[in-house]
Amino acid sequence: MRLLLTLQYLGTHYAGWQAQANATGVQQMVEGALARVFGCDVRIHGAGRTDAGVHAAGQRAHFDAPFPIAPRGVMLGVNQYLPHDIRVLAVEEVAETFHARFDATSKTYAYRIWTAPYADVFTFETHAHVASRLDDSRMAGAAAQLLGTHDFAAFTVADPEVSSTVRTLTRAEVTREGSALTLTVSADGFLRFMVRRIAGSLIEAGRGKLDPSTILDEARWTAPAKGLTLIEVGYAAPSR
Repeated sequence: MRLLLTLQYLGTHYAGWQAQANATGVQQMVEGALARVFGCDVRIHGAGRTDAGVHAAGQRAHFDAPFPIAPRGVMLGVNQYLPHDIRVLAVEEVAETFHARFDATSKTYAYRIWTAPYADVFTFETHAHVASRLDDSRMAGAAAQLLGTHDFAAFTVADPEVSSTVRTLTRAEVTREGSALTLTVSADGFLRFMVRRIAGSLIEAGRGKLDPSTILDEARWTAPAKGLTLIEVGYAAPSR
C-alpha cells in the first residue's frame, strides 16, 4: 500500500528536507513519526530536496505502508508525533508504481521579501529583509525575461549533478501587498539554488543595479534561504 503525503513545514530549525548523519532534516522527523505509528522503520521518498532554512507549504513524499491503514488515520497519527513546525496536510493512496520525485511534472516556489526599513517580527522567519526601496516594475520586467526555456547554468552551483541545466519556466510573477513583496515561479524543475539566485537577481534589478534585459547573463547574489517556500508539486495525472 503506497501512500502519498502532502507536508507543510517551517524550515528554520532544520538542515533541509534530506535526512543527514550530522544534522536533523525534515525527512528524519517524519520517518520517526511514521515509525511510532507503524511500529517499524519506514522510509519516505520526497519530491525534491529543500535546503537548510527553506520552508514548504506543499512538499510531497511517498512511502510504502507495512500494512493496510486508512489514510486519515496516518495523518492524525503522524501529526501526533511531529513537532509543531512540521505537519501532514493530506494522505492519499497511490499506485504502487508512483514516485513522488520522478513523476513530478512541475514545482512552484514563492520567494518572499519584507521591504520596510525595519524587520517585522511576524515575518522574520519566512521573509528576507531588504531595507532599500525596490522598484516593482523593474523586477516584474526582469522576471518576464525568465519565462520560457533557457539554460540556467548561471543560477546554480559550478558543477551541478544534473545532465542538463536547461529548464522551462511557465510562471514568473512579482506581486506586492504592503511591505511584502512575493516572487512566484513555476517550472518543470529547478536547479540547486536556482530560485534563490533568481530572487537575488530580481532584487538587484529592483535596486537599479541590474538591467532587466540582462538577467539571464549572470546571477550575482544568492538570496537568503529563509525567504523561500516550496508551494506546490504538480503531477501530470491522478496519482492512483
